[in-house]
Amino acid sequence: MNQKPFSLTADLDFLYQSAEHSRVFEEILAAVYRRDGLICLTGEPGTGKTVICRRLLEELGDDYRVVVVNTPPRTPEDMTQTLDEALTEMESDTKIPVVIFDEAQHLDSRCLDHIKFLTNLEKEGGKLLQIILVGQPELEEKLGHKRFIQLEQRIGAKLRLGRLGAKEVLPYLTHHLDVASIYRDLQFTRGAARTLFRKTGGVPRLINRIANITVDFALEVGKAKIRPSLIRRAELKVSAARGDWQETAQLGYGYSRLATLAALLILSAGALFYTHPEWPSLVDRLYNGKAQATFQPSRFSLKAGAFLKREEAEDLRAQLSEWGLPSLVVTKDLGDGWILYQVRLQETYDPAEAESKLELLRGMGIMDSDKIPVQATNHVSR
Repeated sequence: MNQKPFSLTADLDFLYQSAEHSRVFEEILAAVYRRDGLICLTGEPGTGKTVICRRLLEELGDDYRVVVVNTPPRTPEDMTQTLDEALTEMESDTKIPVVIFDEAQHLDSRCLDHIKFLTNLEKEGGKLLQIILVGQPELEEKLGHKRFIQLEQRIGAKLRLGRLGAKEVLPYLTHHLDVASIYRDLQFTRGAARTLFRKTGGVPRLINRIANITVDFALEVGKAKIRPSLIRRAELKVSAARGDWQETAQLGYGYSRLATLAALLILSAGALFYTHPEWPSLVDRLYNGKAQATFQPSRFSLKAGAFLKREEAEDLRAQLSEWGLPSLVVTKDLGDGWILYQVRLQETYDPAEAESKLELLRGMGIMDSDKIPVQATNHVSR
């Protein structure tokens, strides 16, 4: 085996061009060649958006200079500086600049307004700057807001990258094994592919996560055919590694049921305060300013993100784990069938540590990270 066939990192060597992927890529290329100015690509986490960006870097020829901005700028000034640094070498050449903003759902309103300004710049009858916004479905929701109606109207191509279909999973698996030079020794059965589709919904990154463990199991026991039983065994291992904080608490850490219940109440109260930012000011008014004197948090929990879909929260949690940042998922019932899934780092931090860790998270592109106050007396070290 020359390479791991199912790595979680984007690798063009293993690119499987599904019908959906090929369609989206060709439409983006056509929009760039037309010099539409603004292109938007959205898709759920793990569907292959980063691979699209990598392909554009390789596909666009010498007439273009492609720049990928992986960490979304925080302010219009940061955006201008980023573009100046990336495109400063282009002053004397005739290349068309193409700037790809990855994780663009984290761009704030001011930055999106600035992009509207940048799309006004023209040269020789075409847009001076080609901008491609790549992000999760929240980006589409942002651009649909009435504030950005003018920006949304300037999008030349609005595309969404979907999941693999049920019939595409087996060819996808076979392609990866073939590239890794182990297809002759190891193969997935059709039943295994169907099981894997049911477990992952066709999301390539989730397929890779389970298939990676499955291949290790098969090689370990000397199986040439990967059947549904091995898929289920691998999925159980992945699920065990992704258990949320409630499940962890039930496993013990030696706590009594009463202590566990107290911890749940504390975290729920923290989540409630965070999701209703008007509450702290209301409490302050009720106590005539005494609230600050009675509660001055010395430790903080760190929120990395909040989602309405559990799989998106779990995806962020897995990503944090790969970066060496253990995290947990806190749930909150919002009523009417809606549940909020919030991802938090497992540890709590003093103010200086919290600010340092927030800077680290935002440097990784996790722009929605924030501090949540925790009562110092309730802090438990692990």
